[in-house]
Amino acid sequence: MAIKFEHVSFQYKSIDNKGYLALDDVNVVIENTGEFITLIGETGSGKSTLVQHMNALLTPSKGSMNILGVKISSTAKENKDVQFNPIRKQVGLVFQFPEYQLFEETVEKDIMFGPKNFGVSESEAKKRAREAINIVGLDDSYLSRSPFNLSGGEKKRVSIAGILAMEPDILILDEPTSGLDPRGRDALLEVFYQIHTSLNKTVLIITHDMNTVYEYAKRVLVMREGALVYDGDPVKLFSRKNIDNWNLDVPDIIQLKDALESNFHLDMSGTIRNKKALLKRLEEVLS
Repeated sequence: MAIKFEHVSFQYKSIDNKGYLALDDVNVVIENTGEFITLIGETGSGKSTLVQHMNALLTPSKGSMNILGVKISSTAKENKDVQFNPIRKQVGLVFQFPEYQLFEETVEKDIMFGPKNFGVSESEAKKRAREAINIVGLDDSYLSRSPFNLSGGEKKRVSIAGILAMEPDILILDEPTSGLDPRGRDALLEVFYQIHTSLNKTVLIITHDMNTVYEYAKRVLVMREGALVYDGDPVKLFSRKNIDNWNLDVPDIIQLKDALESNFHLDMSGTIRNKKALLKRLEEVLS
């Protein structure tokens, strides 16, 4: 067990002192044994607030968390015995907008910043920067470039490399494919999946793209009005009748599979979660 939430609630302060309840009695466990999780829900449902608790950027108003063996409650920030840096090293959070994480004059210095901040030597930080830039699909020539002269997709990759260089056990990404075209989105998702499989990292992605959820996720969490309303298998999620109440779109693959069955009376039985599986099933039924 890496992260455990027990009855966690969080309320943002407001000008009128009434506050806004962003998390409401959340209980969840995230393992660090190579899970691939998607976190979904309407805008304002509490997704970003939830993940900011996972690496202790925010602490609960009520309830408690156990992150990598460190217990954190509402009084954690006043408790000088609670060390937050080890948590933020092992639970890496990539923000939705890469500009929040890029500030150095070169890509190499940006990627090196995190490891050096945690006491890694200059030479080791350089080595990690080269490895991380390659993992995210960019070559060494990017290391000498300014991060501010890169495309949106390249900036996202560099911000991810900066977190990977700290060698976290858990990688959390907030809307990492937003603003990308379909080809760029698919390429970046393959990077995340390779990180998950080849490095055995637990990857958690916040997304509004139900196609991503259905094709890649092994587990899906659904937030609604600050509460965790679903935690389980994506296939079972999209077979439930109440997803309309949660304002979730049906993935394209399911819509296409249903259309083939209803319009052409083809037997598309079985679990089909991506284009490759769909084409394979079509070959079987048409042969």
